[in-house]
Amino acid sequence: MRTTIRQMLIDNIAEIGGRVYEPQAAGKDTQPPYIVLREGVQDPEADWSDFSTIVEIWPYVKRTTFQQVDTLVNSIINTLHRARFSEGGEEYLADYIGTVGQDFVDTEWDAITRGLRFRVFALGWLNGLTYDPDPVKSLQSWTKDKWPTEVYADPASWSPVDTKPGIYWRLVRINLIEITVAVNWLEAQISCHILAPSASIRLKWIRRVSEELAKQRSLEMEDGGLMQLIKIAADSEADPMRKGQITLTVRFGVLQPTAEYETLDKAAASGDIKMEAVGNG
Repeated sequence: MRTTIRQMLIDNIAEIGGRVYEPQAAGKDTQPPYIVLREGVQDPEADWSDFSTIVEIWPYVKRTTFQQVDTLVNSIINTLHRARFSEGGEEYLADYIGTVGQDFVDTEWDAITRGLRFRVFALGWLNGLTYDPDPVKSLQSWTKDKWPTEVYADPASWSPVDTKPGIYWRLVRINLIEITVAVNWLEAQISCHILAPSASIRLKWIRRVSEELAKQRSLEMEDGGLMQLIKIAADSEADPMRKGQITLTVRFGVLQPTAEYETLDKAAASGDIKMEAVGNG
């Protein structure tokens, strides 16, 4: 992953002249401007820690003015923020999440710098499908039918932009609420992630999706059963990658498994069969 990020920086930022290094490869004799790339510290208990990596990007320039740092910082953010890339068969999405403290004067290296933090998501978590009847699959199909050309609904082909945002459904939790002879009734919480670069576009689609769901009330699932839409809640300030802006509570049924018995191909009886009846009297 870091190999690909390094190459993206080299290809898109001409002023560094290909000088992107691991921490141990840079030093006081390295010619600025250059970039140091390192893996950042991540809280293992944080949301999405199993699906993401913190990467720190440190641009170094001569000890003149921090305006030069600002220029290089902007180029780095423009290159990596919301960038989707692949490496080793895996898909990734980079998200700029802020700086590492304040501007820093490195007297030993005779340079000035500012650390930038990116969270790089492994997009395997976008594939939230399980097996039929699948509530996520039902919502994904509904999204494709409702806005066939306006949004991305298939995680395998996502590259969200303002003119065509991405809408992804993720199963958060599921509870068994009732058992009957024929059906097990389940209640599930599903999050909707609406991805677009602009907050105004995300807000627009948060409202559109929420209102259309309210009109829908129920969706047909793969097995022909109905999935009831019980509760819809939207939060435009929620992190679109980490949490999702719409929370949907649904209720659906799963048929009880049918007991199967071994059937004899042939049965034969010979001799006398004695029968005895026993009464209560």
